[in-house]
Amino acid sequence: MRAQAQSAAPTPARAQAYTLFRPVPRDSLRELRPDRPGFSESPFTVDAGHFQLESDLFRLLNHREPGHRERDFFFNHALLKLGLSQRTDLGVEVDSYSWEKEWTDQQPPERRRGFGDLTLRLKHTLIGEEGKPAALGIIGTLRLPVGHTVGTSAAEYGLIVPFAYDFSKKLNTQLQLRSDLLAEPDGRHFLMLTPSTAIDYEFSPFLSTFAELAGQWDVRQAAWQASLNLGPQLHFGDNLILDCGTHLALTKEASQEYFLGFSFRI
Repeated sequence: MRAQAQSAAPTPARAQAYTLFRPVPRDSLRELRPDRPGFSESPFTVDAGHFQLESDLFRLLNHREPGHRERDFFFNHALLKLGLSQRTDLGVEVDSYSWEKEWTDQQPPERRRGFGDLTLRLKHTLIGEEGKPAALGIIGTLRLPVGHTVGTSAAEYGLIVPFAYDFSKKLNTQLQLRSDLLAEPDGRHFLMLTPSTAIDYEFSPFLSTFAELAGQWDVRQAAWQASLNLGPQLHFGDNLILDCGTHLALTKEASQEYFLGFSFRI
């Protein structure tokens, strides 16, 4: 989630020359900036000509309402990103395996499992240069209903606008507004708005942590869901980050989540 650039990163003038077919030299790569682990994503893209893999190795969601319960396990929900230029990258998100359970006080559990959906993402950095504290990006998403037993019933569309500001080398903040057209089981769509704000603090080159407040507004129910998201990030060199944490439900409608994942750059 961090947006601080390494001092060894290429200058803006040089960065314009790098493309998918003219990759950034490995000794000039910018700091690894994953879009995980929280809702708030980075406005920066993957360096041109390089791959970045971000994966939920494991995520557990528990959702409880009066008389109704849901429990979901996600395994290796992965996002693979390719830098097309220093300001644009292309992402493919694969929901590798999901196990879902839903039950009520009156009905026995209903279980679904299998390969999920596929999401295409295109990110572009609108504002932001090396050494500057502020950055603004835009991300477009298209979710394709390729899962048979789990996933959405129709194509879904999203637009994400992330903003980041570095107060110092160790402390930065992110602000984000996300809007999604999500599909109902009958194929109709409804609007979901997801604003979030996060702070990230680096205790050492090995350890950083994030805290994030995220909300969701479902226009069908006209009700807010809110969560507080916390977790550490362990930095193993310049190209690997491990993370874990929890999403603490602040409202009855929000889900309780626990996750373990990583980000790796090639």
